Amino acid sequence: MEQIAVKPLYQPVNQAIELLKKLSPEIPQAAFVLGSGVNVLESLPETKTISYQEVFGKSPGVVGHAGSLSLGRVGGKLVAVLRGRFHLYEGYDWDLVILAARTMIEWGVPKLYLTNAAGGLNTNFNVGDLMLIKGYRDHLSPKFKQTGLIPALAKEATNCQNQLTAHISKTAKALASNDNSFRSIQEGVYVGLLGPNYETMDEIEMLKKLKCDAVGMSTVPELLTASGTKTEAAAISVVTNVWKPDEAMGGHEEVLQAAKEASERLDKLFRACI
Repeated sequence: MEQIAVKPLYQPVNQAIELLKKLSPEIPQAAFVLGSGVNVLESLPETKTISYQEVFGKSPGVVGHAGSLSLGRVGGKLVAVLRGRFHLYEGYDWDLVILAARTMIEWGVPKLYLTNAAGGLNTNFNVGDLMLIKGYRDHLSPKFKQTGLIPALAKEATNCQNQLTAHISKTAKALASNDNSFRSIQEGVYVGLLGPNYETMDEIEMLKKLKCDAVGMSTVPELLTASGTKTEAAAISVVTNVWKPDEAMGGHEEVLQAAKEASERLDKLFRACI
């Protein structure tokens, strides 16, 4: 019996790039992927916007992920702002989850800034803190796509420091010393889990013993995708809730609200970095 080829529910990378080239023949100098509730780099000069549905053939399904790609200028430099992402917990395959990041990388964008909303495991953190990811523990690897098995957490945190993370750290320290409204950012290890449920108290205790500072359900795929390419990638978590003894943690609505309130400082940081 003849097999019928099943067309993917999203566009291949080369088609997405060709569409973006029509929108702008100029390659952006930086791209920003925005996580749940993160809202930065709005109303940029010379903005052109296209929906994820148009460029990728698919729209995000999670609240707080607008699903639009904008090109605009910061200080005269062209940047791409991707509002939202796809997640494994939505039932999407690995290729779709990394599609936006891979498109930016293969288009030739030299710097990729990733953001996410994350739960704080480090009790020194506060809701609304920004955490520069200096390392990550991988629970979301390509093995998931290839075998359908859930891999164990990486034994050691992967170091993801590079010139871009150093630049962000230096810029944040300069802002904190000159602007009383900008509080210093944290730095730590992020752990990416499959989700979509939040962690149990026992899981939180386990992750704390593994020296994880924040936990989320994204970002690791994009960091893995950028690794070894000409695109430098760095990631910042917005700490939207914090585990502390005898305190209840909020749900997704609280996450979105905390991300919204932290976005003003994140916007200031990104504009200073550019």
